[in-house]
Amino acid sequence: MSLLFEKTKHQRQCEFQAVILAGYGSSNKLYPISEDENLPKALLPVGNRPMIAYTLDWLEMAGIFDAIVVIQSTGNAQQKLSGYITRNYTGNVHCNVVGVAEDCGTAEALRAIKDKIAHDFIVVPCDLITELDPRNLLDQHRLRDTTLTALFYAPGESAKDDEALPFVGIDPTRQALVYKSEPMEDDDISIRMSLLTKFPRVRLHTNLQDAHLYIFKRWVLDMLADKEYIASISDDLIPMLVKCQYQKKMVDREQVNKYASGYQGLLQTALALSTTYSNDVDEDVFMPDPIHSSFKSPVTTQVYVYRDGFCGRGNTLDNYAELNRHVIKQGTPIMRVPPTSEVAPKTQVGNDSIIGEHTKIDERSSVKKSSVGAHCIIGKNVKIANSVIMDSVVIGDNVKVDGCIICNHAKVLEKTILKDCEVANDYVVEKESQIKGEKLVAFRQAMA
Repeated sequence: MSLLFEKTKHQRQCEFQAVILAGYGSSNKLYPISEDENLPKALLPVGNRPMIAYTLDWLEMAGIFDAIVVIQSTGNAQQKLSGYITRNYTGNVHCNVVGVAEDCGTAEALRAIKDKIAHDFIVVPCDLITELDPRNLLDQHRLRDTTLTALFYAPGESAKDDEALPFVGIDPTRQALVYKSEPMEDDDISIRMSLLTKFPRVRLHTNLQDAHLYIFKRWVLDMLADKEYIASISDDLIPMLVKCQYQKKMVDREQVNKYASGYQGLLQTALALSTTYSNDVDEDVFMPDPIHSSFKSPVTTQVYVYRDGFCGRGNTLDNYAELNRHVIKQGTPIMRVPPTSEVAPKTQVGNDSIIGEHTKIDERSSVKKSSVGAHCIIGKNVKIANSVIMDSVVIGDNVKVDGCIICNHAKVLEKTILKDCEVANDYVVEKESQIKGEKLVAFRQAMA
Protein backbone atom coordinates (compact mmCIF):
# COMPACT_ATOMS: atom_id res chain seq x y z
CA MET A 1 0.00 0.00 0.00
CA SER A 2 1.32 3.49 -0.86
CA LEU A 3 0.44 6.75 0.80
CA LEU A 4 0.15 9.93 -1.22
CA PHE A 5 0.94 13.24 0.43
CA GLU A 6 0.09 16.53 -1.17
CA LYS A 7 3.15 18.74 -1.42
CA THR A 8 2.97 22.04 0.35
CA LYS A 9 4.28 25.23 -1.23
CA HIS A 10 7.50 24.76 0.79
CA GLN A 11 8.15 21.29 -0.66
CA ARG A 12 7.63 22.01 -4.35
CA GLN A 13 10.53 21.31 -6.65
CA CYS A 14 12.11 24.56 -7.81
CA GLU A 15 13.46 25.10 -11.30
CA PHE A 16 14.04 28.79 -10.52
CA GLN A 17 14.34 30.79 -7.36
CA ALA A 18 13.33 34.43 -7.28
CA VAL A 19 15.26 37.31 -5.77
CA ILE A 20 12.99 40.29 -5.20
CA LEU A 21 14.80 43.59 -4.74
CA ALA A 22 12.36 45.23 -2.36
CA GLY A 23 13.66 48.76 -2.27
CA TYR A 24 16.82 49.93 -0.57
CA GLY A 25 19.76 52.19 -1.26
CA SER A 26 20.38 55.92 -1.13
CA SER A 27 17.99 56.87 -3.94
CA ASN A 28 15.46 59.50 -2.96
CA LYS A 29 13.33 59.35 -6.10
CA LEU A 30 10.33 58.33 -3.98
CA TYR A 31 10.90 60.89 -1.24
CA PRO A 32 8.93 61.51 0.93
CA ILE A 33 6.40 58.70 0.41
CA SER A 34 8.82 55.82 1.15
CA GLU A 35 10.31 57.25 4.34
CA ASP A 36 10.44 55.19 7.56
CA GLU A 37 7.48 57.09 9.00
CA ASN A 38 5.25 55.98 6.12
CA LEU A 39 5.89 52.75 4.23
CA PRO A 40 8.83 50.94 2.63
CA LYS A 41 8.78 51.00 -1.15
CA ALA A 42 7.55 47.40 -1.44
CA LEU A 43 4.42 48.20 0.60
CA LEU A 44 3.41 51.42 -1.15
CA PRO A 45 -0.19 50.95 -2.31
CA VAL A 46 -0.99 50.48 -5.98
CA GLY A 47 -4.73 50.26 -6.45
CA ASN A 48 -4.95 49.76 -2.66
CA ARG A 49 -2.70 46.69 -2.75
CA PRO A 50 0.96 46.64 -1.68
CA MET A 51 3.24 47.02 -4.67
CA ILE A 52 5.03 43.74 -3.93
CA ALA A 53 1.72 41.84 -4.12
CA TYR A 54 1.76 42.25 -7.91
CA THR A 55 5.31 40.86 -8.07
CA LEU A 56 4.33 37.83 -6.00
CA ASP A 57 1.24 37.23 -8.18
CA TRP A 58 3.45 37.34 -11.28
CA LEU A 59 5.91 34.85 -9.79
CA GLU A 60 3.10 32.51 -8.81
CA MET A 61 1.75 32.64 -12.36
CA ALA A 62 5.26 31.70 -13.51
CA GLY A 63 5.27 28.65 -11.25
CA ILE A 64 8.00 30.10 -9.02
CA PHE A 65 7.18 29.50 -5.36
CA ASP A 66 10.49 30.24 -3.62
CA ALA A 67 11.49 33.90 -3.23
CA ILE A 68 14.19 35.71 -1.28
CA VAL A 69 13.04 39.27 -0.58
CA VAL A 70 15.95 41.66 -0.07
CA ILE A 71 15.31 44.90 1.80
CA GLN A 72 17.33 47.37 3.83
CA SER A 73 17.88 46.35 7.43
CA THR A 74 18.11 49.92 8.74
CA GLY A 75 15.00 51.61 10.11
CA ASN A 76 11.79 49.59 10.35
CA ALA A 77 11.35 48.64 6.68
CA GLN A 78 12.31 44.99 7.21
CA GLN A 79 9.93 44.62 10.15
CA LYS A 80 7.03 46.18 8.25
CA LEU A 81 7.58 43.98 5.19
CA SER A 82 7.97 40.82 7.29
CA GLY A 83 4.77 41.72 9.09
CA TYR A 84 2.88 42.00 5.81
CA ILE A 85 4.25 38.69 4.52
CA THR A 86 3.40 36.91 7.78
CA ARG A 87 -0.04 38.35 8.49
CA ASN A 88 -1.56 39.59 5.24
CA TYR A 89 -0.03 37.79 2.25
CA THR A 90 -2.26 34.87 1.26
CA GLY A 91 -0.54 33.64 -1.90
CA ASN A 92 1.56 30.53 -2.42
CA VAL A 93 5.05 32.00 -2.81
CA HIS A 94 7.26 31.19 0.17
CA CYS A 95 9.12 34.42 1.02
CA ASN A 96 12.33 34.68 3.02
CA VAL A 97 12.85 38.35 3.95
CA VAL A 98 16.55 39.22 4.25
CA GLY A 99 17.96 42.55 5.37
CA VAL A 100 21.04 44.20 3.85
CA ALA A 101 22.80 47.51 4.45
CA GLU A 102 21.15 50.58 2.97
CA ASP A 103 24.20 51.42 0.83
CA CYS A 104 24.50 47.85 -0.48
CA GLY A 105 24.60 47.57 -4.28
CA THR A 106 22.36 45.10 -6.07
CA ALA A 107 25.22 42.74 -6.95
CA GLU A 108 26.50 43.03 -3.38
CA ALA A 109 23.04 42.00 -2.19
CA LEU A 110 23.27 38.86 -4.34
CA ARG A 111 26.61 38.03 -2.74
CA ALA A 112 25.07 38.44 0.70
CA ILE A 113 22.40 35.80 -0.03
CA LYS A 114 24.54 33.46 -2.15
CA ASP A 115 24.17 30.52 0.23
CA LYS A 116 20.37 30.73 0.03
CA ILE A 117 20.29 30.28 -3.78
CA ALA A 118 20.63 26.70 -5.01
CA HIS A 119 19.13 26.94 -8.50
CA ASP A 120 19.06 29.18 -11.54
CA PHE A 121 17.44 32.38 -10.39
CA ILE A 122 15.41 35.35 -11.55
CA VAL A 123 16.03 38.85 -10.21
CA VAL A 124 12.98 41.12 -10.23
CA PRO A 125 12.37 44.57 -8.71
CA CYS A 126 9.41 44.89 -6.37
CA ASP A 127 8.10 47.90 -8.30
CA LEU A 128 7.65 46.17 -11.68
CA ILE A 129 4.07 45.67 -12.86
CA THR A 130 3.54 44.07 -16.25
CA GLU A 131 0.92 42.32 -18.32
CA LEU A 132 3.60 40.03 -19.77
CA ASP A 133 2.75 36.36 -19.27
CA PRO A 134 5.82 35.13 -17.37
CA ARG A 135 5.54 31.70 -18.95
CA ASN A 136 6.42 33.21 -22.33
CA LEU A 137 9.59 34.73 -20.91
CA LEU A 138 10.63 31.57 -19.09
CA ASP A 139 9.89 29.34 -22.08
CA GLN A 140 12.16 31.47 -24.28
CA HIS A 141 14.88 31.28 -21.66
CA ARG A 142 14.54 27.50 -21.49
CA LEU A 143 14.55 27.19 -25.27
CA ARG A 144 17.79 29.10 -25.77
CA ASP A 145 19.33 28.03 -22.45
CA THR A 146 21.32 31.25 -22.11
CA THR A 147 23.54 32.48 -19.30
CA LEU A 148 21.45 35.63 -19.05
CA THR A 149 17.98 36.60 -20.22
CA ALA A 150 17.02 40.25 -19.78
CA LEU A 151 13.60 41.86 -20.13
CA PHE A 152 13.31 45.14 -22.01
CA TYR A 153 10.09 46.96 -22.81
CA ALA A 154 8.83 49.86 -24.86
CA PRO A 155 7.58 52.58 -22.48
CA GLY A 156 4.02 53.71 -23.11
CA GLU A 157 3.16 57.18 -24.31
CA SER A 158 1.94 58.19 -20.85
CA ALA A 159 5.07 56.96 -19.07
CA LYS A 160 7.20 59.61 -17.40
CA ASP A 161 10.70 58.34 -16.75
CA ASP A 162 13.40 60.69 -15.51
CA GLU A 163 16.08 58.41 -16.90
CA ALA A 164 17.08 58.71 -20.55
CA LEU A 165 16.62 55.49 -22.49
CA PRO A 166 19.84 53.54 -23.08
CA PHE A 167 21.39 52.46 -26.36
CA VAL A 168 20.59 48.74 -26.66
CA GLY A 169 22.30 46.57 -29.27
CA ILE A 170 20.58 43.29 -30.16
CA ASP A 171 21.71 40.63 -32.61
CA PRO A 172 18.41 39.94 -34.43
CA THR A 173 19.41 36.44 -35.53
CA ARG A 174 19.76 35.17 -31.96
CA GLN A 175 18.09 37.97 -29.94
CA ALA A 176 21.39 38.26 -28.10
CA LEU A 177 22.13 41.33 -25.99
CA VAL A 178 25.45 42.51 -27.41
CA TYR A 179 25.60 46.17 -26.43
CA LYS A 180 24.17 48.46 -23.78
CA SER A 181 25.28 51.94 -22.80
CA GLU A 182 23.81 55.06 -21.33
CA PRO A 183 23.39 57.92 -23.83
CA MET A 184 26.20 60.46 -23.94
CA GLU A 185 25.74 64.21 -24.25
CA ASP A 186 26.94 64.17 -27.86
CA ASP A 187 24.96 60.98 -28.67
CA ASP A 188 28.15 59.31 -29.94
CA ILE A 189 28.63 55.60 -29.40
CA SER A 190 31.72 53.43 -29.55
CA ILE A 191 31.54 49.79 -30.67
CA ARG A 192 34.50 47.39 -30.69
CA MET A 193 35.49 45.60 -33.85
CA SER A 194 35.51 42.33 -31.89
CA LEU A 195 31.77 42.83 -31.27
CA LEU A 196 31.02 43.37 -34.96
CA THR A 197 33.23 40.43 -35.89
CA LYS A 198 31.32 38.09 -33.62
CA PHE A 199 27.93 39.70 -34.26
CA PRO A 200 28.03 41.25 -37.75
CA ARG A 201 24.34 42.12 -37.62
CA VAL A 202 23.49 44.42 -34.73
CA ARG A 203 20.28 46.40 -34.46
CA LEU A 204 20.64 49.45 -32.22
CA HIS A 205 17.53 50.49 -30.27
CA THR A 206 16.97 53.84 -28.57
CA ASN A 207 13.36 53.28 -27.50
CA LEU A 208 13.69 50.37 -25.06
CA GLN A 209 13.75 50.51 -21.27
CA ASP A 210 15.58 47.99 -19.09
CA ALA A 211 13.01 46.38 -16.78
CA HIS A 212 15.86 45.28 -14.46
CA LEU A 213 14.39 41.77 -14.57
CA TYR A 214 17.09 39.17 -15.27
CA ILE A 215 17.28 35.38 -15.35
CA PHE A 216 20.72 33.97 -14.51
CA LYS A 217 22.44 30.63 -14.48
CA ARG A 218 23.47 29.62 -10.97
CA TRP A 219 27.18 29.63 -11.83
CA VAL A 220 27.05 33.41 -12.35
CA LEU A 221 26.56 33.72 -8.60
CA ASP A 222 29.70 31.67 -7.93
CA MET A 223 31.66 34.03 -10.18
CA LEU A 224 30.08 37.07 -8.56
CA ALA A 225 31.05 35.86 -5.09
CA ASP A 226 34.74 35.98 -6.04
CA LYS A 227 34.64 39.40 -7.72
CA GLU A 228 33.86 41.90 -5.01
CA TYR A 229 34.50 44.87 -7.30
CA ILE A 230 31.18 44.11 -9.03
CA ALA A 231 28.70 46.24 -7.08
CA SER A 232 25.70 46.69 -9.40
CA ILE A 233 23.84 44.15 -11.50
CA SER A 234 22.83 46.54 -14.27
CA ASP A 235 25.95 48.73 -14.26
CA ASP A 236 28.67 46.12 -13.67
CA LEU A 237 27.54 42.50 -13.98
CA ILE A 238 25.39 42.78 -17.12
CA PRO A 239 28.04 44.71 -19.13
CA MET A 240 30.66 42.18 -18.09
CA LEU A 241 28.59 39.20 -19.25
CA VAL A 242 27.72 40.96 -22.51
CA LYS A 243 31.39 41.67 -23.28
CA CYS A 244 32.42 38.12 -22.41
CA GLN A 245 30.48 36.95 -25.46
CA TYR A 246 33.06 38.46 -27.81
CA GLN A 247 36.12 39.47 -25.76
CA LYS A 248 38.37 36.44 -25.33
CA LYS A 249 40.83 38.41 -23.20
CA MET A 250 38.10 39.24 -20.69
CA VAL A 251 36.95 35.63 -20.51
CA ASP A 252 40.52 34.53 -19.81
CA ARG A 253 41.28 37.35 -17.39
CA GLU A 254 38.13 36.79 -15.34
CA GLN A 255 38.49 32.97 -15.56
CA VAL A 256 34.87 32.68 -16.67
CA ASN A 257 35.38 29.17 -18.04
CA LYS A 258 36.26 27.99 -14.54
CA TYR A 259 32.82 28.96 -13.26
CA ALA A 260 30.82 27.92 -16.31
CA SER A 261 32.50 24.53 -16.79
CA GLY A 262 30.68 23.01 -13.84
CA TYR A 263 27.34 23.72 -15.45
CA GLN A 264 25.92 21.33 -18.04
CA GLY A 265 23.33 23.26 -19.99
CA LEU A 266 20.04 21.82 -21.14
CA LEU A 267 20.99 22.15 -24.80
CA GLN A 268 24.36 20.45 -24.37
CA THR A 269 22.69 17.63 -22.47
CA ALA A 270 20.08 17.19 -25.19
CA LEU A 271 22.71 17.16 -27.94
CA ALA A 272 24.79 14.62 -26.07
CA LEU A 273 21.80 12.28 -25.90
CA SER A 274 20.80 12.85 -29.51
CA THR A 275 21.25 10.00 -32.03
CA THR A 276 21.43 12.52 -34.90
CA TYR A 277 23.88 14.94 -33.30
CA SER A 278 26.48 16.48 -35.59
CA ASN A 279 29.59 18.49 -34.81
CA ASP A 280 28.61 20.85 -37.61
CA VAL A 281 25.41 21.69 -35.78
CA ASP A 282 27.32 22.24 -32.57
CA GLU A 283 29.68 24.71 -34.24
CA ASP A 284 26.74 26.72 -35.54
CA VAL A 285 24.84 26.77 -32.27
CA PHE A 286 27.72 27.92 -30.10
CA MET A 287 29.02 30.65 -32.42
CA PRO A 288 32.75 30.03 -32.93
CA ASP A 289 34.88 33.17 -33.21
CA PRO A 290 36.16 33.52 -36.81
CA ILE A 291 39.33 35.25 -35.57
CA HIS A 292 40.03 33.07 -32.52
CA SER A 293 38.80 29.81 -34.01
CA SER A 294 39.36 27.96 -30.76
CA PHE A 295 37.35 30.48 -28.73
CA LYS A 296 33.80 29.56 -27.85
CA SER A 297 32.46 31.91 -25.27
CA PRO A 298 30.92 30.23 -22.23
CA VAL A 299 28.52 33.17 -21.99
CA THR A 300 25.38 33.58 -24.05
CA THR A 301 22.69 36.20 -23.58
CA GLN A 302 19.31 37.08 -24.94
CA VAL A 303 16.79 39.90 -24.78
CA TYR A 304 13.05 39.47 -24.44
CA VAL A 305 11.45 42.64 -25.83
CA TYR A 306 7.90 43.22 -24.62
CA ARG A 307 5.77 45.59 -26.68
CA ASP A 308 2.26 44.10 -26.58
CA GLY A 309 0.94 45.40 -23.26
CA PHE A 310 1.63 47.44 -20.17
CA CYS A 311 4.99 47.25 -18.46
CA GLY A 312 6.21 49.85 -16.01
CA ARG A 313 8.07 50.49 -12.78
CA GLY A 314 7.20 52.58 -9.76
CA ASN A 315 10.75 53.85 -9.30
CA THR A 316 9.88 57.57 -9.42
CA LEU A 317 6.94 59.57 -8.10
CA ASP A 318 5.55 60.08 -11.61
CA ASN A 319 5.94 56.41 -12.48
CA TYR A 320 4.38 55.35 -9.19
CA ALA A 321 1.34 57.52 -9.93
CA GLU A 322 1.18 56.01 -13.42
CA LEU A 323 1.12 52.47 -11.99
CA ASN A 324 -1.89 53.44 -9.89
CA ARG A 325 -3.70 54.92 -12.89
CA HIS A 326 -3.08 51.78 -14.91
CA VAL A 327 -4.25 49.35 -12.23
CA ILE A 328 -7.54 51.21 -11.59
CA LYS A 329 -8.27 52.29 -15.16
CA GLN A 330 -11.76 51.96 -16.57
CA GLY A 331 -12.63 48.39 -17.48
CA THR A 332 -10.38 46.74 -14.92
CA PRO A 333 -12.39 44.08 -13.02
CA ILE A 334 -11.87 45.33 -9.46
CA MET A 335 -14.23 46.24 -6.62
CA ARG A 336 -14.28 50.01 -6.70
CA VAL A 337 -16.59 50.73 -3.76
CA PRO A 338 -16.50 48.01 -1.05
CA PRO A 339 -19.60 47.30 1.05
CA THR A 340 -17.95 48.63 4.22
CA SER A 341 -17.45 52.11 2.78
CA GLU A 342 -19.93 54.95 3.22
CA VAL A 343 -20.43 57.10 0.14
CA ALA A 344 -23.06 59.84 0.29
CA PRO A 345 -25.81 59.61 -2.37
CA LYS A 346 -24.75 62.81 -4.14
CA THR A 347 -21.08 61.85 -4.26
CA GLN A 348 -19.51 60.45 -7.44
CA VAL A 349 -16.78 57.79 -7.49
CA GLY A 350 -15.71 57.40 -11.12
CA ASN A 351 -15.36 54.06 -12.86
CA ASP A 352 -11.68 54.93 -13.16
CA SER A 353 -11.22 55.18 -9.37
CA ILE A 354 -11.20 53.00 -6.27
CA ILE A 355 -11.79 53.56 -2.56
CA GLY A 356 -10.78 51.37 0.37
CA GLU A 357 -12.55 49.56 3.17
CA HIS A 358 -14.33 51.62 5.85
CA THR A 359 -13.73 54.90 4.04
CA LYS A 360 -16.37 57.62 4.41
CA ILE A 361 -17.03 60.27 1.75
CA ASP A 362 -19.55 63.03 2.46
CA GLU A 363 -22.03 64.57 0.03
CA ARG A 364 -21.35 66.53 -3.18
CA SER A 365 -17.79 65.20 -3.46
CA SER A 366 -16.16 63.54 -6.48
CA VAL A 367 -13.30 61.12 -7.04
CA LYS A 368 -11.82 60.81 -10.55
CA LYS A 369 -8.82 58.78 -11.75
CA SER A 370 -7.72 58.29 -8.15
CA SER A 371 -7.04 55.66 -5.48
CA VAL A 372 -8.38 56.38 -2.01
CA GLY A 373 -7.22 54.08 0.77
CA ALA A 374 -8.94 52.49 3.76
CA HIS A 375 -10.31 54.27 6.86
CA CYS A 376 -10.22 57.69 5.20
CA ILE A 377 -12.64 60.49 6.11
CA ILE A 378 -13.44 62.87 3.27
CA GLY A 379 -15.68 65.87 3.80
CA LYS A 380 -18.30 67.69 1.77
CA ASN A 381 -17.74 69.20 -1.67
CA VAL A 382 -14.26 67.66 -2.01
CA LYS A 383 -12.76 67.24 -5.50
CA ILE A 384 -10.09 64.55 -5.88
CA ALA A 385 -8.51 63.90 -9.30
CA ASN A 386 -5.41 62.05 -10.57
CA SER A 387 -4.25 61.36 -7.03
CA VAL A 388 -3.19 58.62 -4.65
CA ILE A 389 -4.64 58.93 -1.15
CA MET A 390 -3.25 56.35 1.27
CA ASP A 391 -4.87 54.96 4.44
CA SER A 392 -6.41 56.92 7.35
CA VAL A 393 -6.21 60.29 5.61
CA VAL A 394 -8.58 63.08 6.67
CA ILE A 395 -9.66 65.65 4.08
CA GLY A 396 -11.81 68.55 5.20
CA ASP A 397 -14.74 70.25 3.45
CA ASN A 398 -14.30 72.16 0.18
CA VAL A 399 -10.83 70.81 -0.55
CA LYS A 400 -9.45 70.34 -4.08
CA VAL A 401 -6.70 67.78 -4.65
CA ASP A 402 -5.24 67.25 -8.13
CA GLY A 403 -2.19 65.21 -9.11
CA CYS A 404 -1.13 64.60 -5.50
CA ILE A 405 0.17 61.71 -3.38
CA ILE A 406 -0.99 61.93 0.24
CA CYS A 407 0.58 59.52 2.74
CA ASN A 408 -0.93 57.66 5.70
CA HIS A 409 -2.54 59.65 8.53
CA ALA A 410 -2.08 63.03 6.84
CA LYS A 411 -4.71 65.74 7.25
CA VAL A 412 -5.77 68.32 4.68
CA LEU A 413 -7.89 70.93 6.37
CA GLU A 414 -10.88 72.69 4.82
CA LYS A 415 -10.82 75.00 1.80
CA THR A 416 -7.31 73.90 0.79
CA ILE A 417 -6.18 73.60 -2.84
CA LEU A 418 -3.34 71.16 -3.56
CA LYS A 419 -1.87 70.68 -7.02
CA ASP A 420 0.98 68.25 -7.86
CA CYS A 421 2.12 67.87 -4.24
CA GLU A 422 3.44 65.02 -2.10
CA VAL A 423 2.20 65.11 1.49
CA ALA A 424 4.23 63.14 4.03
CA ASN A 425 2.93 60.79 6.70
CA ASP A 426 1.09 62.55 9.57
CA TYR A 427 1.55 65.98 7.96
CA VAL A 428 -1.20 68.56 8.53
CA VAL A 429 -1.96 70.98 5.69
CA GLU A 430 -3.41 74.10 7.24
CA LYS A 431 -6.84 75.29 6.16
CA GLU A 432 -7.23 77.57 3.14
CA SER A 433 -3.72 76.72 1.91
CA GLN A 434 -3.04 76.98 -1.82
CA ILE A 435 0.05 74.95 -2.70
CA LYS A 436 1.44 73.73 -6.02
CA GLY A 437 4.36 71.43 -6.80
CA GLU A 438 5.78 71.03 -3.28
CA LYS A 439 6.83 68.20 -0.97
CA LEU A 440 5.07 68.81 2.32
CA VAL A 441 7.11 67.21 5.12
CA ALA A 442 7.55 67.83 8.82
CA PHE A 443 10.66 69.74 9.84
CA ARG A 444 12.24 66.70 11.47
CA GLN A 445 11.79 64.68 8.26
CA ALA A 446 13.27 67.44 6.11
CA MET A 447 16.35 67.58 8.37
CA ALA A 448 16.87 63.79 8.43
